[in-house]
Amino acid sequence: MANRPAVTHYHRRVRRVLLVTLALNLSIVLGKLILGWKANALSLLSDAGHSATDSINNIVGLLIIRLATAEADIGHPYGHRKIESLAAFSIGGILVLTCFEVAKSAISRLMHLSELVVHVSRLTVGGLGVAIAVNTFVYVYERRAGRALGSSYLLADALHTRSDILISSVLLVGLVGMKMGFPWLDPVLALIITGFIARAGWQIFQRTVPVLVDAASLEPARIRALVRRVPGVKEVYRIRSRSDGQHLFIEFNVSVTTRDVARAHRITEQIEEELAKEFGPCDVTIHVEPHEESGE
Repeated sequence: MANRPAVTHYHRRVRRVLLVTLALNLSIVLGKLILGWKANALSLLSDAGHSATDSINNIVGLLIIRLATAEADIGHPYGHRKIESLAAFSIGGILVLTCFEVAKSAISRLMHLSELVVHVSRLTVGGLGVAIAVNTFVYVYERRAGRALGSSYLLADALHTRSDILISSVLLVGLVGMKMGFPWLDPVLALIITGFIARAGWQIFQRTVPVLVDAASLEPARIRALVRRVPGVKEVYRIRSRSDGQHLFIEFNVSVTTRDVARAHRITEQIEEELAKEFGPCDVTIHVEPHEESGE
């Protein structure tokens, strides 16, 4: 496990990233709401709602990250890192709910096209362009920080922000079409937005569900081949691995060609060193057994 100073440093860096992105996301939401209200554009208001989940995610992240970096205790001997993956998973749930609401409103507008009036101005188009630029900065900044820190929450939130960029880019083209006299583009684009939102939610589920259900993080054959290269090792079995979203946990049984406790201990230390070289910092649990044919 990481020592406390490293965990505190991690917490502070993630918190700083979340505060910066929260401020930027709130400005984007406010701008889209004003532009959407003035233009009577459901697609733009829906996009504002999608962007609002970014701000919610930042706020949730600020609360969750403190819990996720708490020290291991008697009740949680492996630490609390999965709380971060659970929070990231919740982002996917929020996106699913957003899909439903946007689709419902869009279908309603399609059924009443004769009553649909959308007022798109140069300010509307220009304002959305600025929002796209800000979102692009947020995405690059958050993804870079997420990769550097190994934060599943920041990476999930960055993925959500990328969906904002795609949605707003499609919407920008649509606003130009609406301005040219095609108001039906508004509900149609709103439905397209739901597709982008659903895809982002699915990608988040793909990233977080394996962590939450303790799916194997590494192929057993890969671990076996690496461990068997260590002198003194005869066999490796009952191999298991998992991840808490940042840290690897590896467990296995190993039979060694010695009954000498000190020598067996040195073998396990070499195994741990080889695993760390290959996979990075990891928590390794090794159950040692003497090989049946060992004569020592």
